[in-house]
Amino acid sequence: MKSVTSALLVAVLSWTSVLQADEQINQCLMTQMSTADDTVTVGELRQFCEGEQTQADIKAASPAPTEAVDIEVTENGLETEDDSAITRRLFLEKKEARNPFVLLPHKPNYIMLSNNMSSPNEAPFRAADPDDDINFQPWETKFQISLKAPVAYGLFNNRADLYVAYTNRSFWQQFNKEGSAPFRDSNHEPEAWLSFRNDYEFFGVKNSVIRTGISHQSNGQSGELSRSWNRVYADFIFEYDDLYLSFKPWLRIDEDSDDDDNPDIDDYMGNFELGALYKMDRHNFEIMLRNNLDFGENYGAIQLGWSFPLSDRVRGYVQWFNGYGESLIDYDAHSNSIGFGIQLSDWL
Repeated sequence: MKSVTSALLVAVLSWTSVLQADEQINQCLMTQMSTADDTVTVGELRQFCEGEQTQADIKAASPAPTEAVDIEVTENGLETEDDSAITRRLFLEKKEARNPFVLLPHKPNYIMLSNNMSSPNEAPFRAADPDDDINFQPWETKFQISLKAPVAYGLFNNRADLYVAYTNRSFWQQFNKEGSAPFRDSNHEPEAWLSFRNDYEFFGVKNSVIRTGISHQSNGQSGELSRSWNRVYADFIFEYDDLYLSFKPWLRIDEDSDDDDNPDIDDYMGNFELGALYKMDRHNFEIMLRNNLDFGENYGAIQLGWSFPLSDRVRGYVQWFNGYGESLIDYDAHSNSIGFGIQLSDWL
């Protein structure tokens, strides 16, 4: 009789916990529906709320607060080892975009307090002003500010979203007091693209997003120092467990020869960019490769990066670049640099 009573008690308690969990999920759904953007589906909201409930259950069952668990709740929501960083970011971006004044991170935002070059390229500045005493230091501050804003959601039968973005990458000789701490170069890149959600999978590799857009890049200078070009591009984003890949081929938009500041820029900047990001715990490892695929006169670049947590909002960042095109003023000059600084937002 005792065993039957115990079994009934366990069943009642189990059923009660299920009802409580359902009630908490329903409450979460009501809260999220009152604030979420119209383009966020009920299925996406339920997935978010079920993740929140799963985290609550795990925390309740944890035998000690010091036990290591590969699940973390942040102010942005649920993060687990099994979650796709792309799916989580797309969901949170949609949720945050209900604010009409929102600006979202695009490319990584960082400041390299000490970016150390093997040798600064002074040739373009001497050509522009032979009488100027150019004396760049081999260490400077490099920073990037990159923001985007949604323009429209749910285009093409609710399959695509339209974005615009602006990215600034600057090279500041802030320690060069003799030269009045000039900005050696600043690169500006406005762009617009359509982002198509995709779920095609091949041998476990999922093509999550396809982007197609147009980009303008220039350094805002004139005369001998002017650099600019326009491109149309596609960007295929893949994921496999904690590895995220981007294959971004582009085609330069031809300019009038009289107005072209750098007619050979695609010879050095290449025809595509291949990027990879690997997430391990809270450490991110990245690689970028560019190449022109011309084995007679081969030019390209490689960039390696490592970011790691310093606090909840700031990450340490180490970046090494070798090749052509770190800055537009150096698009046809080889550069080799390593920088140390902080990162405010990563790719994912």
